[in-house]
Amino acid sequence: MTRILLHGARGRMGQAVAAIALEALRGTGLVADETSVIVAGVDSRDDGAARPFPIYGALDEVKEAADVVIDFTRPEALTALLAFARDRRTALVLATTGYDEADMMRITAVSRDVAIFRSANYSVGVYVLTELARRAALTLSGCDVEITETHHRTKLDAPSGTALALARAIGEANPTPLIPRYGRAPNEPPRQQGEMGIHAIRGGTAAGDHSVLFLMDGETIELTHRAHSRDVFARGALRAAQWVAPKPAGLYGMNDMLDTPGRR
Repeated sequence: MTRILLHGARGRMGQAVAAIALEALRGTGLVADETSVIVAGVDSRDDGAARPFPIYGALDEVKEAADVVIDFTRPEALTALLAFARDRRTALVLATTGYDEADMMRITAVSRDVAIFRSANYSVGVYVLTELARRAALTLSGCDVEITETHHRTKLDAPSGTALALARAIGEANPTPLIPRYGRAPNEPPRQQGEMGIHAIRGGTAAGDHSVLFLMDGETIELTHRAHSRDVFARGALRAAQWVAPKPAGLYGMNDMLDTPGRR
């Protein structure tokens, strides 16, 4: 039984994780799963709603033992999360985007002591999209590349972490450097050779759409993934928590969990 501590338990993603975990435990979801349970949550907000597990206002108040923490909050929580994971020797699933270079250095440092799973997106479909984009970039070197992403109106970071991960994968596969260009405005010069356009759209309740366009003379290839609900990310985070909880210290990602041939 994997014991999970849910950080951000009252947020929309935290509620989705809790609901799917409870359905799986009861056997009322798509697949019965009795190998994990949420033992407690952490959230500074009080929405007055009852939960089937205790919720604390801060990590240092948690009394229950946990094997892994799932975090769906904000980058500002990273310091407390890393300290908690290191002090209690608890694995960590970081499902938050917006980390900067200094944050990534701290994550890497703590991963020498505990197992940390980090991904910009916990959808298996998005992982496949990234691999397809990487492969296309290897084959279509020199063509124009554009990335678009659409999310709900309340999403804070732009472009999304997934769009940046797609850009990074394409850039690594391309034999010549690609220069990111974030959006376009009137009176700017036309598209330059070696640019990679990255565009963010915000509105409505969109869970997350990502497209990569490879534009050539006379033809275009478009790769698209659409998330129909947040549940897909919640399921992925739960799967990652179960997978990483027994692992030795290290920094892991979707390619490790899915063990894609040719990516090792």
